[in-house]
Amino acid sequence: MRALKAVGKYFWRFMVIFSFIVNIILVGVLIVLGLTIFDIKKNIAQPLIEGLHSSFVGLNDATIDWTIPVRTSIPLNTSIPLNTSIPLQTNTLVTLTEAVPLAVGASITLNGQPLPVTVVLSLPEGLQLPVSLDLSVPVNIDVPVDLDVPVSLDVRAVIPLSETQLHDPVDNLRLLFEPIVRVLGNLPDDFGGIGPFIGQVLSGSPPDLLAETPYSQNPWPGYSITAGENYGDLSSQPIPPGNVPTITGIVPIGGIPGLDQPLRPELYANGSSPAAINAQAEANLQGIGIMPAYYDGNYAQTAISPRKVAAGEAPPAPIVTPDQPPVTDGGVQPTPMESGGDLGIVATPTPGG
Repeated sequence: MRALKAVGKYFWRFMVIFSFIVNIILVGVLIVLGLTIFDIKKNIAQPLIEGLHSSFVGLNDATIDWTIPVRTSIPLNTSIPLNTSIPLQTNTLVTLTEAVPLAVGASITLNGQPLPVTVVLSLPEGLQLPVSLDLSVPVNIDVPVDLDVPVSLDVRAVIPLSETQLHDPVDNLRLLFEPIVRVLGNLPDDFGGIGPFIGQVLSGSPPDLLAETPYSQNPWPGYSITAGENYGDLSSQPIPPGNVPTITGIVPIGGIPGLDQPLRPELYANGSSPAAINAQAEANLQGIGIMPAYYDGNYAQTAISPRKVAAGEAPPAPIVTPDQPPVTDGGVQPTPMESGGDLGIVATPTPGG
């Protein structure tokens, strides 16, 4: 019993000393953190969070500007009907292939008296005579055509990513970091700002930590190269009606609801939420017959691709909705196009055009 008391006594002393040491270490860590908290905020937290947020903003605002060179030849094997007349007007020389007899009436004056006579001549073979031709030559034939037509075309594509489905996931990442960068930007940057900050909190009018900051108003400075320059008026060309997408009404989920709501209050009005809005949007899309693959991210599974061909996969079944044209024998959906359309391919404009 005495041995147990001795062990307990030493164990209690050890725990007291150990707890004291741990507390000293924790206090030291807190003091160091307190002294360096603003350095951590300005040199670690803000650069890291704002760097991620800025990159997502820049990715969403980016524009792909790329020129695709097309160098090929188109085989042309056909016949062209030609039914016309060719006008022929020229001065030339003709050569007689045989002797041509001529009997020409003439008048001879003898002793002052005219006497009618007949002169018989023969134009010899090989005689060249100057003539003037003015006639129409009728032509009615099929002209065979068998040739390769060379094609040399530079197709320029200018694609703003914010106008594609990439906008949604990139914007959702931006929304995750947007409230954090605003909170960091509105917190005090040094010990001198703590007093006024605490005073505002105690006075009942705390500062709006989600208010706009100079950074949040201009998070992306710009790009190292231009996009769309010298594209001219091609950026305002109308899109073929069959290529116009449908606005689904689905919105990015966003971040923490408590922080996301002040940034997008319209999505939370009347007890709503992004999830509820998206559920209603999906029901509306199903009601008008739009297949989920067109908006739920599964379109790649329904379309053939070079990767699938390389892997030996069979072409997927085409998606058919009631408002689409029928599938042709080749399994390809015909593309609606106005008369004289160009299938959306626009040649590269000349500089300054």
